[in-house]
Amino acid sequence: MGIWHKQDSLRAAREEEQARLREKEMFAQVRAAAMVYAAASTDISDQQALKMPDLFQTWEQVLADGQEIPKGRVIEKGRQLYRVEIKVTPQEHQFPGGEGMLAVYRPIEPEHTGSLEDPIPWVYGMNCHAGKYYRHQDRVYRVAEGGSMLPCVWEPGTAGLWQWIEIKEGDKEK
Repeated sequence: MGIWHKQDSLRAAREEEQARLREKEMFAQVRAAAMVYAAASTDISDQQALKMPDLFQTWEQVLADGQEIPKGRVIEKGRQLYRVEIKVTPQEHQFPGGEGMLAVYRPIEPEHTGSLEDPIPWVYGMNCHAGKYYRHQDRVYRVAEGGSMLPCVWEPGTAGLWQWIEIKEGDKEK
């Protein structure tokens, strides 16, 4: 009886291992399919894109591919997602986040309320709206009334720029 039990245990262990391998292979296939979908899709919302940032092609991948990217596609560069605003063939010197490229690649902003309690992390080229709060380099700023910057190419705290109002510890401005 002891041998019979041992063979049953070994068979069960092998079947469990085979099931784990099949599950791992299935996960790899699902991930590959999701990446193909994300790489080709032009209708994924910003909120959906932010929930799956690792599924999009990187700047390096689209640059190496050298193919035209259609409007609406999402790509990733330096852990920042960008939406392609007009169809473009990537060029090394014309990269997302680069000067003069906001008409082509716009950063996808993470969801925040823009309140003093939940400021939006500032990213070069994002839309900054009057009355909203933004966080940059461990400081919080509010965009002055009438000072919307669409897109914003001036870092919060830029000297002489009236649109950015730094909120000091203890300020009760809202």
